[in-house]
Amino acid sequence: MSDVWRTAGVARLPALTSTYGDPVPLDENETNAGRRLAALLRQHRAARELRQEDVAERSGVSLSTINRWERGIIRNPVPTELKAVCRVIGLRPVAAWIALGAIDPEDVEDLPEPLPPASPTEAEAIAIIRDPNMSDAAKKNALQFLEFLQAQEQPGTDESRAVS
Repeated sequence: MSDVWRTAGVARLPALTSTYGDPVPLDENETNAGRRLAALLRQHRAARELRQEDVAERSGVSLSTINRWERGIIRNPVPTELKAVCRVIGLRPVAAWIALGAIDPEDVEDLPEPLPPASPTEAEAIAIIRDPNMSDAAKKNALQFLEFLQAQEQPGTDESRAVS
């Protein structure tokens, strides 16, 4: 099968092969898009001080997929997986699709400003609340406790005066 690629004059990257060991052809736009997204993913993950393992655990996307994406090997990513990874690392999913060339920046209009990146503590709290093994009652109790703590820190509330 290798001779077919050579005869067809298709550019290929030697590191990419099919399940049968044949080279997978990529055009220059695909490799550049993969590199752009890889750089974005690495940059945002590093800014959050997360390891690839942390991102995999929090997003539910396999470690091997995240590793391939960060090396620029990105072919037809599953939208829900890319969105999950983006949310964990604080990257707007639309920015990832722009980097991949799936969306033109000119086509993106009136997007709301992104939320500021969550601190590691906030990200951990979010991960706890999103835990599918946690019951709804436990989640409600946890949120009520966080609201109580928040009220303690705000001056002028009844709760803060009662503790003082």
